[in-house]
Amino acid sequence: MMRSYLLQVHRWLALLLTPLFLLITLTGMVLALKPVLADLSAPPYTGAVEVSQVQALLESASADGPVVAIERSATSGQWVIPALGEYRLSDGVRVGPSETSGGAFFDWIKDLHKDLLVDAGWLVEWATWAMLAIVVAGILLGWPKFKQSLLGWHQFLGVWLFPLVLLLPLTGILMTLHVARPDLGLQRGAEPTPLQQGLEQAAGEHNLSGLISARGFKSGSLLIETEEAMLVVSGDQATPIDLSSNWPKMLHEGLWGGWVSGLFNMLVGMLVMGLTLTGFISWLRRRQAARISDIRSGAEVLIVFASQTGTAQGLATATAATFEKSGIIADQGSIAVFPASKWHAYQQVLVICSTTGEGELPDNARSWVSGIKARQLEGVSFSLLALGDRRYTHFCAGGQRLRTELIKAGAHERLTLHEVDGDPAVGWQQWLRQLAEYNNWNLQIGGMAVQRQRCEATLIERTRLDTPMGDDSPHSYSLTFAVPESTRFAPGDLFQFQPRPDAEPRTYSIGSDYETSPGKVRLTVGLLRYETEQGNEVLGLGSSELCLNWPLNESRSVELVAHPGFNPPQNSEHPMILVATGCGIAPFIGFLEARAATDRKGPVWLLFGNRHEKGDFLYGEQIKALKEQGVITNLDTVFSRDGGDQRYITERIEHRGDQLLEWINRGANLYICGRASTLGRGIDGVLMQLLQRKGASKAEAEAEMARWVNEGIMHRDLFD
Repeated sequence: MMRSYLLQVHRWLALLLTPLFLLITLTGMVLALKPVLADLSAPPYTGAVEVSQVQALLESASADGPVVAIERSATSGQWVIPALGEYRLSDGVRVGPSETSGGAFFDWIKDLHKDLLVDAGWLVEWATWAMLAIVVAGILLGWPKFKQSLLGWHQFLGVWLFPLVLLLPLTGILMTLHVARPDLGLQRGAEPTPLQQGLEQAAGEHNLSGLISARGFKSGSLLIETEEAMLVVSGDQATPIDLSSNWPKMLHEGLWGGWVSGLFNMLVGMLVMGLTLTGFISWLRRRQAARISDIRSGAEVLIVFASQTGTAQGLATATAATFEKSGIIADQGSIAVFPASKWHAYQQVLVICSTTGEGELPDNARSWVSGIKARQLEGVSFSLLALGDRRYTHFCAGGQRLRTELIKAGAHERLTLHEVDGDPAVGWQQWLRQLAEYNNWNLQIGGMAVQRQRCEATLIERTRLDTPMGDDSPHSYSLTFAVPESTRFAPGDLFQFQPRPDAEPRTYSIGSDYETSPGKVRLTVGLLRYETEQGNEVLGLGSSELCLNWPLNESRSVELVAHPGFNPPQNSEHPMILVATGCGIAPFIGFLEARAATDRKGPVWLLFGNRHEKGDFLYGEQIKALKEQGVITNLDTVFSRDGGDQRYITERIEHRGDQLLEWINRGANLYICGRASTLGRGIDGVLMQLLQRKGASKAEAEAEMARWVNEGIMHRDLFD
């Protein structure tokens, strides 16, 4: 809780004050140039000065205008009076404009740095306090691990160079508190000291032959600088001051070591400015990424998908490509990253929605639907393509529900709901033709890549994976089917079969790869058992057929369905986080075997949970061997019936939250597979908590998770 609070302070104070911080830091860097230029310029003029001549010069120059200061040029030895010009001391003749000196410029920069030119010194002071709070909050957030990202550099440099980052705001605060400031000898109530009078008064008490400058100072006093000392003339006294004892000022203004200290302060200022900019840009990128989508200027059509297995996403991508080929500008992306408030910007919204589970909406559409407000979509026109399979009871129920919610929110349905049965290619093309005719679009409609392959599958091996630990122990099996070697499939693709002619098809994840195991499809299936209201035990139709009834060496017709939304990364060096419970390990065994077969392996973190380690650690020996071989980099296991502080995999994820988010920030893909009623119900809540613990608001956390889905960072395959 404290860390979240500190992050909020660090982030929002910095964002609110970024323009002011940049202005203060930039002007401070310019002021740090002054000692650098002074030291690196020509040697200073060292001739002795007659104060009487200076007074005479001031007297004659006053005829040209008010005289508020005088300064000896470090190069020419002439005397500069701001706004009037440069004068020769011997005869008082004006020899050039005052712009030949940089003093007036640096004075203007100093006023901008300290008062913003509008007597707003109080605001600069409060901003300095805020900067100090931001720096301290940043270091209290903890020691970060370096990440190759803009935010990673921001955190790493902020911590490693903490003393340097602290230097400028801390010394600025100490100066406002007058810490170590020498006694200036200011007399309360004294009349303002004119320039000529102050010089005469100081000359009576001190040697001014090395006079460099004289100017108005605090409370009507006069500040005189010579080669040997600094004097403050106030009232009837001239007080020498030792600036070297004022260490906060020396450190803050870079006066302690000539050009070296000035350059050092410039570099520190660059560091502070860099941290300010990287923090702001990182926040801006996260905000933009939370709304990321394929947005184009002038787009009239929006194409959104609600996809579980990747079919709807593939159709949306193909639709966008068709529009682009036909010269129609369209935006396209997941429904999760196009909030309802954005839909009004388009003349028409095309929605492609699949159905999952028992007639449910895909994961990326559920939270979107729950966030729709009444009448929020009034004035929006949409057409919806619903994907389904009539062999299932809830045909196109997901698309039907989404359509109902859109209409309830006030949206107008332009074309009636178009439902697609089975292979979507033909139905999708028909839908596009209807849209083209209705809207008078000249669409060049092409085909689609093959999504389904029907083939004969022969059961050649069936192995019990678990060791019974009691009567209620779940039975888990590994099954291997022989299919034609020309059949292509990948881990995470789907195996569909009908347990009997009048039954709905059952779908299972494939846990093998045609490249490493050509012609062999492996499934991991849990035998589903439940009781009726009368207390009778019933076996799941699909699981019992596979685990108990399908005879060895018998062939049946099946379908292998591409599931691009849950395939491993094509790059074998890409980091992966695999989260599985029970038979959710099914696709990941294929992920791991495919990774093991490559020469260049990226890091893999497997988190697996089940009931008993001795009874239910499915593929346990193989997983341990893969860990020893280095294929699995990190391995976390949790077994709920064995006791311990963390009984469920979601609890382990919460415990390892910082590490998990760090992996994702470094580019890892997150894959989640297990029962929707257990893992699916808890995982989103845990991930939301992790993001909020890092300082994100609820809306920002939801947007970040939507970005993970839309960019292919997070993949879920949940079943019941």
